[in-house]
Amino acid sequence: MRAARSCIAAVLTLAAPLPFAFAEDGAREAAATFGRALVANKAASLMPILPQQGRVHVTLVRLGPEDGRFGANQVVALFRDVLATGKFVSFEIVRCETDGSRSALAHATASIVDREGRSGRIGVHLAFEPEGGRWVLREVKETVE
Repeated sequence: MRAARSCIAAVLTLAAPLPFAFAEDGAREAAATFGRALVANKAASLMPILPQQGRVHVTLVRLGPEDGRFGANQVVALFRDVLATGKFVSFEIVRCETDGSRSALAHATASIVDREGRSGRIGVHLAFEPEGGRWVLREVKETVE
């Protein structure tokens, strides 16, 4: 009986809404981690923001083409391939929005050199969800500016 109560308490704690300040700051920091990893050309540095459960939907246009759902290791491999033929020169978060507990969106712009060697700017939209007390990436969508 005691074990069941402990288990229920743990589940309720995990399901509890995140404090709003943590939610917004945490989501912004997760987006910044994404940008730092790509500008530094270190795809493996994405691991702290990738989910242990489920997949990440990735849609790339100039950096791809790629459109699909990938596990954490596949996301790292995909961006490792992207960075082998292209480059993120800069990454700037334009805005970050959160509902405070279940989801967050970050909108960014990036200067890139694409796989064909052309410089340009793209929009990057990132969607996050909480997992284990941290924000994890659930979607990456590249848009052409």
